[in-house]
Amino acid sequence: MVRSACRIEPEWLSPTRSEIVHSIDDAGVVRAHATDWYDALVLREHHVPIDPEKAAPLLAQSWLDRDRDAETDRLERRAAFAGHALDLKTLAEAAAIGTKGFKDLDIAAHLPWAVKQAIDRDAPETLTVPSGRSMRLEYAAGGTVSVAVKLQELFGLAETPRLGPKKIPVTFHLLAPNARPVQSTQDLKSFWATTYQEVRKELRGRYPRHPWPEDPWTATPTHRTTRRPR
Repeated sequence: MVRSACRIEPEWLSPTRSEIVHSIDDAGVVRAHATDWYDALVLREHHVPIDPEKAAPLLAQSWLDRDRDAETDRLERRAAFAGHALDLKTLAEAAAIGTKGFKDLDIAAHLPWAVKQAIDRDAPETLTVPSGRSMRLEYAAGGTVSVAVKLQELFGLAETPRLGPKKIPVTFHLLAPNARPVQSTQDLKSFWATTYQEVRKELRGRYPRHPWPEDPWTATPTHRTTRRPR
Protein backbone atom coordinates (compact mmCIF):
# COMPACT_ATOMS: atom_id res chain seq x y z
CA MET A 1 0.00 0.00 0.00
CA VAL A 2 1.34 3.40 -0.99
CA ARG A 3 0.79 5.83 1.87
CA SER A 4 2.76 8.75 0.50
CA ALA A 5 3.68 9.65 -3.11
CA CYS A 6 4.66 12.63 -5.17
CA ARG A 7 4.67 13.25 -8.89
CA ILE A 8 8.01 12.90 -10.71
CA GLU A 9 8.43 14.82 -13.93
CA PRO A 10 10.49 13.17 -16.72
CA GLU A 11 12.66 16.28 -16.92
CA TRP A 12 13.92 15.58 -13.40
CA LEU A 13 15.48 12.28 -14.44
CA SER A 14 18.67 11.72 -16.38
CA PRO A 15 18.40 8.96 -19.01
CA THR A 16 20.14 5.73 -18.21
CA ARG A 17 20.33 4.92 -21.93
CA SER A 18 19.26 6.29 -25.29
CA GLU A 19 18.73 4.67 -28.68
CA ILE A 20 18.11 5.92 -32.20
CA VAL A 21 15.89 3.89 -34.50
CA HIS A 22 15.59 4.32 -38.27
CA SER A 23 12.40 3.30 -40.04
CA ILE A 24 10.48 3.79 -43.29
CA ASP A 25 7.19 5.68 -43.07
CA ASP A 26 4.09 5.05 -45.20
CA ALA A 27 5.32 7.52 -47.81
CA GLY A 28 8.53 5.55 -48.30
CA VAL A 29 10.73 8.10 -46.52
CA VAL A 30 13.43 7.25 -43.99
CA ARG A 31 12.81 8.69 -40.54
CA ALA A 32 14.90 8.57 -37.38
CA HIS A 33 13.72 9.04 -33.85
CA ALA A 34 15.56 8.91 -30.55
CA THR A 35 14.17 7.36 -27.38
CA ASP A 36 15.53 8.25 -23.95
CA TRP A 37 15.05 5.62 -21.22
CA TYR A 38 15.27 5.62 -17.46
CA ASP A 39 15.70 1.89 -16.85
CA ALA A 40 12.52 0.44 -18.45
CA LEU A 41 10.66 3.77 -18.42
CA VAL A 42 10.44 5.83 -21.62
CA LEU A 43 11.26 9.41 -20.73
CA ARG A 44 10.89 11.08 -24.12
CA GLU A 45 10.90 10.45 -27.88
CA HIS A 46 11.84 12.93 -30.57
CA HIS A 47 12.86 13.06 -34.21
CA VAL A 48 16.54 13.37 -35.07
CA PRO A 49 18.47 13.72 -38.35
CA ILE A 50 18.97 10.44 -40.16
CA ASP A 51 22.34 8.72 -40.29
CA PRO A 52 23.11 8.21 -44.02
CA GLU A 53 25.13 5.07 -43.31
CA LYS A 54 22.14 3.47 -41.59
CA ALA A 55 19.50 4.95 -43.86
CA ALA A 56 20.95 3.67 -47.15
CA PRO A 57 20.83 -0.10 -46.46
CA LEU A 58 17.43 0.22 -44.79
CA LEU A 59 16.04 2.13 -47.75
CA ALA A 60 17.50 -0.30 -50.28
CA GLN A 61 16.15 -3.39 -48.52
CA SER A 62 12.72 -1.85 -47.97
CA TRP A 63 12.57 -0.92 -51.65
CA LEU A 64 13.47 -4.48 -52.65
CA ASP A 65 10.86 -5.96 -50.29
CA ARG A 66 7.95 -3.88 -51.58
CA ASP A 67 5.83 -4.69 -54.62
CA ARG A 68 7.63 -3.83 -57.83
CA ASP A 69 6.62 -0.44 -59.20
CA ALA A 70 5.62 0.00 -62.85
CA GLU A 71 8.76 1.96 -63.77
CA THR A 72 11.12 -0.71 -62.44
CA ASP A 73 9.05 -3.49 -64.00
CA ARG A 74 9.29 -1.74 -67.36
CA LEU A 75 13.05 -1.30 -67.01
CA GLU A 76 13.48 -5.00 -66.20
CA ARG A 77 11.43 -6.01 -69.24
CA ARG A 78 13.39 -3.70 -71.52
CA ALA A 79 16.65 -5.08 -70.14
CA ALA A 80 15.52 -8.68 -70.67
CA PHE A 81 14.44 -7.83 -74.21
CA ALA A 82 17.92 -6.42 -74.83
CA GLY A 83 19.50 -9.57 -73.40
CA HIS A 84 20.52 -8.33 -69.96
CA ALA A 85 19.49 -9.37 -66.45
CA LEU A 86 19.49 -6.63 -63.82
CA ASP A 87 21.04 -7.11 -60.39
CA LEU A 88 18.40 -5.09 -58.55
CA LYS A 89 20.00 -5.62 -55.14
CA THR A 90 23.30 -4.09 -56.22
CA LEU A 91 21.53 -1.30 -58.09
CA ALA A 92 19.25 -0.50 -55.14
CA GLU A 93 22.17 -0.36 -52.71
CA ALA A 94 24.04 2.03 -54.99
CA ALA A 95 20.98 4.19 -55.67
CA ALA A 96 20.07 4.44 -51.97
CA ILE A 97 23.32 6.16 -51.00
CA GLY A 98 22.60 9.77 -50.15
CA THR A 99 18.83 9.47 -50.66
CA LYS A 100 16.02 9.67 -48.13
CA GLY A 101 13.04 8.05 -49.84
CA PHE A 102 11.75 5.75 -52.57
CA LYS A 103 10.95 8.66 -54.91
CA ASP A 104 14.63 9.66 -54.95
CA LEU A 105 15.92 6.13 -55.54
CA ASP A 106 16.83 6.10 -59.24
CA ILE A 107 17.77 2.58 -60.35
CA ALA A 108 18.25 3.47 -64.02
CA ALA A 109 20.83 6.13 -63.18
CA HIS A 110 23.10 3.46 -61.68
CA LEU A 111 23.07 1.00 -64.57
CA PRO A 112 26.53 0.14 -65.90
CA TRP A 113 27.21 2.36 -68.90
CA ALA A 114 27.47 -0.56 -71.36
CA VAL A 115 24.18 -2.04 -70.15
CA LYS A 116 22.39 1.33 -70.40
CA GLN A 117 23.70 1.79 -73.94
CA ALA A 118 22.53 -1.69 -74.92
CA ILE A 119 19.04 -1.14 -73.47
CA ASP A 120 18.63 2.22 -75.18
CA ARG A 121 19.78 0.73 -78.47
CA ASP A 122 17.99 -2.64 -78.43
CA ALA A 123 14.92 -1.84 -76.34
CA PRO A 124 14.19 1.86 -76.90
CA GLU A 125 11.51 3.70 -74.98
CA THR A 126 9.72 4.88 -78.13
CA LEU A 127 9.35 4.27 -81.84
CA THR A 128 9.19 7.17 -84.28
CA VAL A 129 6.41 6.45 -86.79
CA PRO A 130 6.07 7.93 -90.32
CA SER A 131 3.84 10.76 -89.08
CA GLY A 132 6.83 12.03 -87.14
CA ARG A 133 5.48 11.31 -83.68
CA SER A 134 7.29 9.17 -81.10
CA MET A 135 5.07 6.43 -79.71
CA ARG A 136 5.69 4.55 -76.47
CA LEU A 137 6.75 0.93 -76.92
CA GLU A 138 5.41 -1.73 -74.56
CA TYR A 139 7.57 -4.72 -73.63
CA ALA A 140 5.82 -7.89 -72.47
CA ALA A 141 7.20 -10.47 -70.06
CA GLY A 142 7.17 -13.03 -72.88
CA GLY A 143 9.76 -11.08 -74.86
CA THR A 144 7.50 -9.32 -77.34
CA VAL A 145 7.23 -5.62 -78.10
CA SER A 146 4.22 -3.64 -79.27
CA VAL A 147 3.01 -0.13 -79.98
CA ALA A 148 -0.46 1.39 -80.26
CA VAL A 149 -0.75 3.94 -83.07
CA LYS A 150 -3.44 5.40 -85.29
CA LEU A 151 -3.56 3.65 -88.64
CA GLN A 152 -3.11 6.85 -90.69
CA GLU A 153 0.22 7.54 -88.99
CA LEU A 154 1.76 4.50 -90.69
CA PHE A 155 0.92 5.22 -94.33
CA GLY A 156 3.91 4.38 -96.51
CA LEU A 157 5.60 2.09 -93.97
CA ALA A 158 5.92 -1.29 -95.67
CA GLU A 159 8.45 -3.16 -93.56
CA THR A 160 7.70 -3.92 -89.93
CA PRO A 161 10.55 -2.65 -87.68
CA ARG A 162 12.46 -5.34 -85.81
CA LEU A 163 14.14 -4.68 -82.48
CA GLY A 164 16.62 -6.28 -80.13
CA PRO A 165 19.36 -8.86 -80.60
CA LYS A 166 16.77 -11.39 -81.80
CA LYS A 167 15.23 -8.92 -84.27
CA ILE A 168 11.72 -9.30 -82.85
CA PRO A 169 9.05 -7.70 -85.08
CA VAL A 170 7.06 -4.92 -83.47
CA THR A 171 3.38 -5.75 -83.03
CA PHE A 172 1.31 -2.80 -84.23
CA HIS A 173 -2.03 -2.26 -82.51
CA LEU A 174 -3.69 -0.16 -85.18
CA LEU A 175 -6.16 2.37 -83.85
CA ALA A 176 -9.19 4.08 -85.36
CA PRO A 177 -9.45 7.89 -85.04
CA ASN A 178 -11.27 7.38 -81.71
CA ALA A 179 -8.13 5.54 -80.44
CA ARG A 180 -9.90 2.18 -80.30
CA PRO A 181 -8.05 -0.84 -81.75
CA VAL A 182 -9.21 -2.12 -85.13
CA GLN A 183 -6.42 -4.54 -86.04
CA SER A 184 -3.13 -5.96 -84.77
CA THR A 185 -0.32 -7.08 -87.01
CA GLN A 186 3.38 -7.92 -87.13
CA ASP A 187 3.32 -7.82 -90.93
CA LEU A 188 2.48 -4.35 -92.23
CA LYS A 189 3.19 -5.31 -95.85
CA SER A 190 0.54 -8.03 -95.70
CA PHE A 191 -1.90 -5.74 -93.88
CA TRP A 192 -1.68 -3.01 -96.54
CA ALA A 193 -2.05 -5.55 -99.33
CA THR A 194 -5.07 -7.39 -97.90
CA THR A 195 -6.85 -6.33 -94.72
CA TYR A 196 -6.51 -2.56 -95.16
CA GLN A 197 -9.20 -2.33 -97.85
CA GLU A 198 -11.72 -4.00 -95.52
CA VAL A 199 -10.79 -1.71 -92.65
CA ARG A 200 -10.99 1.29 -94.97
CA LYS A 201 -14.54 0.39 -95.99
CA GLU A 202 -15.61 0.07 -92.38
CA LEU A 203 -14.07 3.30 -91.10
CA ARG A 204 -14.29 5.84 -93.92
CA GLY A 205 -18.06 6.28 -93.43
CA ARG A 206 -17.70 6.72 -89.67
CA TYR A 207 -14.80 9.13 -89.89
CA PRO A 208 -15.18 11.09 -93.15
CA ARG A 209 -12.85 13.89 -92.06
CA HIS A 210 -9.92 11.49 -91.80
CA PRO A 211 -7.86 10.35 -94.79
CA TRP A 212 -8.64 6.87 -96.16
CA PRO A 213 -6.65 6.65 -99.41
CA GLU A 214 -7.02 3.69 -101.71
CA ASP A 215 -3.24 3.46 -101.98
CA PRO A 216 -1.74 3.48 -98.46
CA TRP A 217 1.75 2.87 -99.84
CA THR A 218 2.14 6.39 -101.24
CA ALA A 219 -0.24 8.34 -98.96
CA THR A 220 1.14 10.98 -96.60
CA PRO A 221 1.14 9.74 -92.99
CA THR A 222 -0.68 12.01 -90.53
CA HIS A 223 -2.43 12.07 -87.19
CA ARG A 224 -4.67 14.96 -88.23
CA THR A 225 -8.01 15.12 -89.98
CA THR A 226 -8.39 16.03 -93.64
CA ARG A 227 -8.95 19.76 -94.07
CA ARG A 228 -12.26 20.43 -95.79
CA PRO A 229 -12.17 22.74 -98.82
CA ARG A 230 -13.74 26.17 -98.25
